[in-house]
Amino acid sequence: MEKNRIAVLIVILLLIFAFIYLLSPLMDGIILGVVLAYVAKPIHLRLRNYAGDVLSAFLSTLIIAIPLFFFLFYGIFQGITQLVLLLKNYQSYIAQLNYYLSSLDPLTEKIANAILIQLSELINRKMGEIAISLTTKFIFFIINFFISSIVCFYAILDGKRFVDKIVDSVFGGDKARGFFDELDNTFTGLWFGNFVAALLIGIASIPYFLAFKIPYTPLLSGLMFLAALIPVFAEWMVILPVALYLFFTDSIKAIWFLVIGAVFFYIIPEIVLRPYFVGYTSKVHPLVLMLSFLGGGIVAGITGFFLTPMLAAILTAIYNYYTKAEIYE
Repeated sequence: MEKNRIAVLIVILLLIFAFIYLLSPLMDGIILGVVLAYVAKPIHLRLRNYAGDVLSAFLSTLIIAIPLFFFLFYGIFQGITQLVLLLKNYQSYIAQLNYYLSSLDPLTEKIANAILIQLSELINRKMGEIAISLTTKFIFFIINFFISSIVCFYAILDGKRFVDKIVDSVFGGDKARGFFDELDNTFTGLWFGNFVAALLIGIASIPYFLAFKIPYTPLLSGLMFLAALIPVFAEWMVILPVALYLFFTDSIKAIWFLVIGAVFFYIIPEIVLRPYFVGYTSKVHPLVLMLSFLGGGIVAGITGFFLTPMLAAILTAIYNYYTKAEIYE
């Protein structure tokens, strides 16, 4: 009898791993959808008393997904527009560079011209490959975004019932249910706290960009919000290109922009405020949280950014639940 149960368990695990393997190209969207469900959960709990389960799950998903959709696709649209302009005026930029190089000394001009020619040939040769690669990534990005919205909706609507059934059938008993409730609360605190921190960074960046008279302020503040969803160093993906843009117009202004951005949008929020704020809401230690975001991103990219903190949250929930149980015993 025991051997039969072990055989059934092995078959089930193999089926689960095969299912996960087949879904691996969509894993970014699935994990993001689960994260968004935890972000939307407090909204759902508020709306459920007035709108019912299905409608409140739908509205909660829209409240979270629509701003993300707007910022992402507005940003992509602006990026494509700038890329088209760059490619359209590609020859004029080359001509301007050649004119600048002609003012240099002969040896430097010769070396720079050789590098420029090699770079131009590389761009012309790789243009088709780059276009195909970007198109493929863009299609997968759109697919994963819509999948994340669908996963978010169903995770809000049926996630609790689904997990409860698994817990009852596999583990059974109130003790296991109590642990998974603790884990659910930890996940909610982790991702809702992270979302609020990112939202505050995005709002605070509006006067920052306006003070330096940066164009596309709504777009850039939205990108700061999206970048802040992936903590530790993602804000630099917005701050550094803007600082580089300012450098060619006013180098002193660019330095001030970079210094203020480093202090108020990196050091203070990422090293000081976010770990303690999210650590307080999720009960995960600030150091563990910071290392989880950083290490997960380095090892596994976007998926790692979301998955590794969840593993840290699981360990925290285990520690919190069983130390609590020992105290009560």
